[in-house]
Amino acid sequence: MRLRRTVAAVVVGSVSFGTVACDDGPDSRDETRRPSAATTRAAVALGTGVVRGVVSFNGTPPEAEEVPAGKCHASSDPVTVAPVTVSDAGRLKDVVVYVKDAAPAGVLTPGPAVLDQVDCQYVPHVLAVRVGQVLTVKSSDPTLHNVHTLAVDNAGVNFGMTGAGQSRDLTFEVPERVRVKCDVHPWMTAHVYVLDHPYFAVTATDGSYEIRAMPAGEHTLVFSHPFLGDRERNVTVGGGEAAVPVEANLMFQRQ
Repeated sequence: MRLRRTVAAVVVGSVSFGTVACDDGPDSRDETRRPSAATTRAAVALGTGVVRGVVSFNGTPPEAEEVPAGKCHASSDPVTVAPVTVSDAGRLKDVVVYVKDAAPAGVLTPGPAVLDQVDCQYVPHVLAVRVGQVLTVKSSDPTLHNVHTLAVDNAGVNFGMTGAGQSRDLTFEVPERVRVKCDVHPWMTAHVYVLDHPYFAVTATDGSYEIRAMPAGEHTLVFSHPFLGDRERNVTVGGGEAAVPVEANLMFQRQ
């Protein structure tokens, strides 16, 4: 991934993304980026540490696109397609927080992740999965979609879905950030972050995230948003059964 800014010190505060410091968002380009570049394939044990925090947005959100009612299918409601989703409290959704350069760790146990198509929007807009984890892509729309993954390091796919209730399972073999689009409805886009370790989370509507089972030691966290770019912060995680959760609420200043 191309890094917009790197800070080595641990700071207590809130994470704030500002539009001033960002270049054009990746949504405007057909490209993918690797979210991880692990230097070793040796599996390591899961830890007991917890890192959690809140991500905020600082600035004016970019203008959203309004899709009129019936544009997707005859009974579809109007939808708002926003590259940045910010709550009234300034909290930022859809930020993937993950450990940079972590070695592959733990047994792959999570069930399938789901990427739905609802009123011609991908739901969720951003998600993260493990290498080898099943991603079930389904459609809830009574209309034609095509699911086009713009992968580089994984095999790309491009397949159609013609009606509600259809689904298809995908898996990814190596870490990569994969943009997904629908060529039939050009405003439809999603971003799938594929990682080979379990140390990641995606911020909720209130901007919160939590990463569990972290090994003790020093780690670099990457905060990645598909439109706003990437930021990094260092954290130190304690070990033992009574490990104290790390509050990684870091402030991103405007540049």
